[in-house]
Amino acid sequence: MEFLIFIFGYVGIFALVSVFVISSNASPFLSRLSGKLKQGLLKVIYTVVPGLIIRSITNSINYIFNTRNHVMQLVFGGLVMGGNIILMLDVLPLLYIFEPETNHIFLPLIFLFTNAAAFHLSCVADPGQVTSANATMLASLYKADGILYQTGAECRTCKIIKPPRSKHCSICQRCVHRFDHHCIWTNNCVGAGNLRYFLPFLISLIIMIINGAIMSTRAMVLLVQHLKIMESGYVDPYTGKVNPITIAVLIQHLFMQHPRCIFLITSLVMLTLLLGLFTLYHVYLMINNQTTNERYKIATLPSNNDDRCGMRSPSRADFPKRSQVTLSHADKTLCNSRENEPNKSNKNNDKKVSETCGSYGTQHAAKATEEVSSNNNNISRNKNVATSVAGNLGSFYDRGIFFNVREVFLPWADLPCHAKSSAGAQKKYKKR
Repeated sequence: MEFLIFIFGYVGIFALVSVFVISSNASPFLSRLSGKLKQGLLKVIYTVVPGLIIRSITNSINYIFNTRNHVMQLVFGGLVMGGNIILMLDVLPLLYIFEPETNHIFLPLIFLFTNAAAFHLSCVADPGQVTSANATMLASLYKADGILYQTGAECRTCKIIKPPRSKHCSICQRCVHRFDHHCIWTNNCVGAGNLRYFLPFLISLIIMIINGAIMSTRAMVLLVQHLKIMESGYVDPYTGKVNPITIAVLIQHLFMQHPRCIFLITSLVMLTLLLGLFTLYHVYLMINNQTTNERYKIATLPSNNDDRCGMRSPSRADFPKRSQVTLSHADKTLCNSRENEPNKSNKNNDKKVSETCGSYGTQHAAKATEEVSSNNNNISRNKNVATSVAGNLGSFYDRGIFFNVREVFLPWADLPCHAKSSAGAQKKYKKR
């Protein structure tokens, strides 16, 4: 019965979240559907589910995921506490019955307190907020690649010059240096200042989950061995024959006898797979000196057929503007003559301009033509350079594994001593 309560609770929560995801205007699922199909699907949802419930769920989810709040921090604490309660009530008694001489509580406590400390630091540490006082200092850490980050770019909200690799977080309403993503579980951005705490938080969490799964599975194995369940049989209700125990029958029997343990094992195994991939992804980013925000930006760049990396060739807007050329009446005459008579040679056009405007007009027009040609060559050269940079965006900030890891755990090591001291004084002033 307890197991059924768990299952129905899981299904109920999943159904409510699914209703929100499908009915939300920002849903990626709806964005792929055509207009008529989308309207029909929403009509069915609003017919089956009352609009008041949908609006309440939508407003609640919008508050939880799009504003700074402590809801998901409390949810995380409740999940960790619930798992440890099941471990203490159901798993540890079995382990101490069958292995009384082994200390089964030491490692879980070490993992729990380590994870709690890393979680706390990830929540309260400054992720690397960019202010008008430290923007110039932080800008000295990284060079702008010219594609993802431009030199001297200004934040439209904060009105400050953003250092390369920074981004404005719409939830926290601040610019964060070396921005990775906003984590709803920590209610904080993940950036240069707290990535050194966020990674240990993930690693200690995955270790704690794996240890809990191993302990729970070990308790069930010892129980099965002690009761010799695999050596017994069961009566088939349809044939009345006694059949040997199979794995499926064993799992069903354990479900009925120890629902919380089996539920804990199943949940921890699933979390191990999901959280393990997430942790490995962030380790990969650390090794290659990348951020989630940068990989997202690279993935959303328009593709180019000539670029195998799937990145666009930069447009002229990505490079310095042309120098302005002041055209005289002779220049305009030259341009008009070339537009109106495209099939004639430049020699005839120059002759026509010379007859109309004199030798000065011809010389000035030739000078303007030469300057425009020089600017075109510069733009072509800049375009080739930028295309080369775009092809290596993924490794633009890669300095090798040692220095990449050092940047994560010692993010301010490359700052001058006076800059670090002023930053520390500024932080103390903020606390006051």
